[in-house]
Amino acid sequence: MQANLIKNLEKIFAEFSKLSIRSKQILKYGVCVFLVLFALGTLLVVINHSFLGFDSNFDLIATTVVRSSFIILAEIVIGALLMDYFFKKN
Repeated sequence: MQANLIKNLEKIFAEFSKLSIRSKQILKYGVCVFLVLFALGTLLVVINHSFLGFDSNFDLIATTVVRSSFIILAEIVIGALLMDYFFKKN
């Protein structure tokens, strides 16, 4: 089981290493944007629950920022992979 998982991860990393430079840059900056938005949303949730009491509107905004960060990450990963697939020069 674990050996099969390691082989699958090695295949995934090998394929990601074959990406073009532009796709790798898009992924790198996309992950940075995701981390910033995720950290901001998490900080807002913690502030809302700890210091401000509980405001339902503020909680909605904070959880929406966290959810949006994951959506942005998915769009960037899928977009970068599709760009690499369609514009790859063989």
